[in-house]
Amino acid sequence: MLDAIVGGLVVLLTPQAMAFLLIGVVYGLMIGILPGLGGIVALALLLPFTYGFEVAATLALLLGGHIGTIWGSSVTSILFNVPGAAKSLALCFDGYPMTKRGEATRALGASAMGALLGGVFGAVFLAISIPIVRPIMLALGPSEYLMMAVWGLTIIATFSEGSLLKGMIAAVLGVLIAFIGMDIVTATPRFTFDSEFLMDGVSFPVAMIGMFAIAEMMKLYVKGGAIVDRSVVKETSTVLDGVRDAFRHWGLVMRSSLLGLWIGVLPGVGASVGGLAAYAQAAQTSKNPDQFGKGNVEGVIAPDATLGANEGGGLMPTLAFGIPGGEGMAILLVAFIGLGIVPGPEMLTKNLDLVFSMVWLVVLANLLVTLIGLGVAPYLARLPTLHPNVMVPLVLSVCLIGAFATRGLIEDVIVAVGFGILGYFMDKYHYSRANFVIGMVLATMIERNLHISLTLYGDYFIFTRPVTLAMFVFIIITTALPFIRSRRRRRAQREAISAQRAEGRAT
Repeated sequence: MLDAIVGGLVVLLTPQAMAFLLIGVVYGLMIGILPGLGGIVALALLLPFTYGFEVAATLALLLGGHIGTIWGSSVTSILFNVPGAAKSLALCFDGYPMTKRGEATRALGASAMGALLGGVFGAVFLAISIPIVRPIMLALGPSEYLMMAVWGLTIIATFSEGSLLKGMIAAVLGVLIAFIGMDIVTATPRFTFDSEFLMDGVSFPVAMIGMFAIAEMMKLYVKGGAIVDRSVVKETSTVLDGVRDAFRHWGLVMRSSLLGLWIGVLPGVGASVGGLAAYAQAAQTSKNPDQFGKGNVEGVIAPDATLGANEGGGLMPTLAFGIPGGEGMAILLVAFIGLGIVPGPEMLTKNLDLVFSMVWLVVLANLLVTLIGLGVAPYLARLPTLHPNVMVPLVLSVCLIGAFATRGLIEDVIVAVGFGILGYFMDKYHYSRANFVIGMVLATMIERNLHISLTLYGDYFIFTRPVTLAMFVFIIITTALPFIRSRRRRRAQREAISAQRAEGRAT
């Protein structure tokens, strides 16, 4: 084992491999910042360049590009409330309020360090846990995946401040939008209005670009002035503040990393679900849950730690069983085949040094991304101060190009504009856009696994599957905790007010 660990590192210590890793990371950061693209597009565009070079250098290019998109996608979420990719959606919820409060540099620092710690944790896990996790993976079925998706819905309550009814309406609307297109089980057209374009459904990245990016630019244009007016709001933080935040909340980093590993290991769940689930558990376990959505740094650290660890978890089923842990891993699997790498049991015996090369690449790529990110964060933090006459056309141009680039259809640009208008009015009348996107993300996963669970296990599968039942009970408890905590807080406030009144009458 030790020989394989050292051999995996030695293979990477060549000028070509290190140069390819740097190129991949910088490229990934640039692609990640463009809305609607992200890791899948980054890997797909790199595939033609994976032939004719040594295996270690090619893997460095691919994994560096993929990991670079993680923090690249987080940048626009934090600075402009524009998710670079679906997986970075949860960064908008607290990262953007921190930017408006003058703490953009702190948020970027916390994001970069959270991703690094999660990535290192994921790499260590990948190195030691394949024999342990394999039987657990094989024991889980669609009913357990269903419970994970349902647990993701519990975050709806977090973003329904003021009106739970409005929050539920927004989530249901997101679910209805997700149902447009062909039924995933019966292939029956739904809500397509005889449109061939709608047969494939509404592209999630396109809807997200409209709901957040275009809507935010509309708000900025109507309001006038920059996102952050330096004459009113001064930058009050540094990158080191964010780094310290990540280490200060080490318990949150560990929990989020474990969650990211778990979701990465499960094939087909996806990093976007992981980011939302991480945000949910952070809000439910925080000492200050009422501060989430208002600029709590915990809401930045948790999703990025989960996304960083998710890459290590996603590599595990890809290498050990040839089962991609997500869409990005599916592209990576194609590259493996082109390089003559055959995932499976032989990877853990005959090619163990190659496995540890990938472990080292995950660590080195995350370290390089963090160093670059911490270096450029103070300069990136100045972007929200740009005048709207510069900001609005620039961001809108990038967003509309990104919407077109997702599938190469002009109709997607029109859809993005439509969702931008919808997002603007939802925000104006206090219908949670976050809940809308959560409903849209989880609807397909819930529907697919519910269909399969009913078919395989019957109508009462929740009670006949012990693991499913345990997860169901866990969902009930974690959903009830915020309400119980809120009730106790209100009771304590009432008792404090009563005590003050009694003391006032006594005096």
